Formats: sequence, C-alpha cells, structure tokens
Amino acid sequence: MKKALLIVMLMMTVILSACSNNSTSSAPATEEEVQETVQNFYNEMSKLEESGKSSLEEFNEAIAGYSAGELTDKQLEKKIKQFQSTATDLSNQAEKVKISSSLPEDIRKLLEESKISFESAYSLKKEASQGADSANVTAEQFNELNQKADIAMLFGISKLNEAREATGLIDSEGEATSVSGDVVQE
Repeated sequence: MKKALLIVMLMMTVILSACSNNSTSSAPATEEEVQETVQNFYNEMSKLEESGKSSLEEFNEAIAGYSAGELTDKQLEKKIKQFQSTATDLSNQAEKVKISSSLPEDIRKLLEESKISFESAYSLKKEASQGADSANVTAEQFNELNQKADIAMLFGISKLNEAREATGLIDSEGEATSVSGDVVQE
C-alpha cells in the first residue's frame, strides 16, 4: 500500500512538474526555428513598410497637389484622414506582431526594439499629418516630426537587420545568405 501511494505521488509530481514547465517556459528554439521566426517577423514588417510607403507617397502627392492648386481643401482633408487612418492601422499592426519567447534573449531584444521603432515611426507620421493642415503647426515643425519618424523607421530597420545578421539570414553586407527574401533597404 505504501509503495502504491509513493508511486502515485511520484507520478503526480512528474505530471505537475511537466505541466508547470509547459506553461512558464518554452524550450529554446533551434537555429532553424530562430531563423524562421526572424524571417517571418521580417516579412510582416516588410508588408507594413510597403503599405506605409505607398500611403506616404499618396499623402505627399496630395500635399504637392494642394500646394499647386490642384486639390481643394476638402480633397486634401480627405487624403490626410486616409493617411492618418493608414498610419494608425500600421502602428496597431506592428504592435500586434508576436515575438516568440523561445528566441535567444539578444535576438528577442533586437526584434522588440525594431517593433517599438516601427510603431513609433507610424505614430509620428500620423502626428505629423495632423499638423499638415493646421495653422498652429509650422512647416519646420511638420518637417521635424517627419524626420523623427524617418529616424525611428531607420532605427527599426537597423535593429531588424542586426537580428537577421545575428541569425545568419544576411551577411554583414546585407546580402541574403540562407533564406530567400527581399532585403529591407535603408
């Protein structure tokens, strides 16, 4: 009887231990899993960046069109609202990109810094666009906000490329080494 009770208690300890290990930490990722995770993160951010570029181009064309007298106040306002909506969506999408806890700490930190930078860049672009038709914002202030957004974006790209280099996806020259995909251009 004592032996059976001891076996049951040992089994319960093993089961509880296994359950707690699964819920609190995950096994370290293999090199291939790390590369795949970083590549997937890169792909997500590249999609966001492409959406941001095309939206920004449309916004800049609208500003130029308004300055040239080709757009009315209402048309410009509509373009600004579209850009702001897109910038908000992009910031929210960047925030939702998951970073696996099984990644090595240095890689996870680089991806987190990249993610925060992308979020900040899109938020700053939205803020700058809010001043585009405001009498309270000077052209200098508008340009300064855009420059800050560009710096945040470049920092995010830099951190992402550092993670890609650290995982062997690209070499120090930015050329793909083991996984095919486009290289984020700085």
